[in-house]
Amino acid sequence: MKDINEMSDHELLMELVEEKRRNDKIRYIKYGIYAVLALIVIILCIKYIPMIVDMVNRYNALMEQLEQTNTSINQLVDSVGEDTGAKLKELVDSIYSLLRRFGINY
Repeated sequence: MKDINEMSDHELLMELVEEKRRNDKIRYIKYGIYAVLALIVIILCIKYIPMIVDMVNRYNALMEQLEQTNTSINQLVDSVGEDTGAKLKELVDSIYSLLRRFGINY
C-alpha cells in the first residue's frame, strides 16, 4: 500500500471502495453467523420448552398430591386421641389371646 500523500485522487477513491467492499463482506458474514445462531436457539427452544413445561406440570401435580397427603396425615394425627392407643393395645392383646387359643404363640 502506498503512502496516502503519494496517491492520486483516483487511487484514494479506489482504496476507499475496496475498504467499503471488505467491510460489507465482513458485515454480511457477521449477519449470517447471527442468523445461524438465532436459528439454533429457536430450534433448541422448540425442542426443550415443551419438555420443561411438562416437567413443571408434573412437579406441580406432585406437590399438590404431597399437600393433600400432608393434610390427610394431619387430620389422622388430630383424630388420634390418648384413649386410641389404649384401645389399640387392647385390640392387639385380644388378637394374641385368640391366636394362643388356636395354639399359635408369638
